[in-house]
Amino acid sequence: MAVYLEDREAVRSFLFRDPGRNATVIHRTFHNPEFTLAFADRLPDPRSVLALKASDHPEAPHQFALHVADELAFPSVHRKLKVGWWGEAIYYAMDPKDFRDVQRHETVPLDPKYAERVAKVWAPDWPATGYVRSRIQSGLSAAIDVNGEPVAWYLTHLETEHIVMLGFLYVLEEHRHKGYAKSLSCALIKQAFARGKIPACHVYTDNAPSIRLMESLGFHRVCTQAWGDGVSPR
Repeated sequence: MAVYLEDREAVRSFLFRDPGRNATVIHRTFHNPEFTLAFADRLPDPRSVLALKASDHPEAPHQFALHVADELAFPSVHRKLKVGWWGEAIYYAMDPKDFRDVQRHETVPLDPKYAERVAKVWAPDWPATGYVRSRIQSGLSAAIDVNGEPVAWYLTHLETEHIVMLGFLYVLEEHRHKGYAKSLSCALIKQAFARGKIPACHVYTDNAPSIRLMESLGFHRVCTQAWGDGVSPR
């Protein structure tokens, strides 16, 4: 039985026991007004929190962020729900003392006019241009330009009181193996530190190059988290 949260403050202390692991749910619950619904499994002393953005189209899925204890809960999610797509990712965070600054290239903020270009490589099957543009305009960004055009970029997905969540890292194929990804990562990490916040990111478990990159810079593994699409009751 889910309990509708008329007052979301009722789950604040629970979620902020671990503001790193819970960064996405915290953001959806307290910082993103599009997530108009929020629930807990029980009150007081919740064990799980769900933030939901209801779809405005009958054929489009709802968006949600769900706190579960850890990756051991993933099998039970699969048993209860039908998931069209499922991706498990390593959640990384950076302790300032572990940061290895290897930036060798100048970076600049990414111009919002390139939102469609970023969206096409980040989510080619989803109309993501509006979301990407909002992240360029509202969040941190770093790009490397060649002849006045961005050939590599790194943005952020969200920011909470404690965390800056990095994402969208991409280098055009003809410009790879030049150290651009390292320089962009370092630039964005330093921007997050300048705000007094911890840089974090998700890397899918089958993305070996990105795993090597994150760990070479000093990121540490926190846990495994999952992203799903096309979720419905069985």
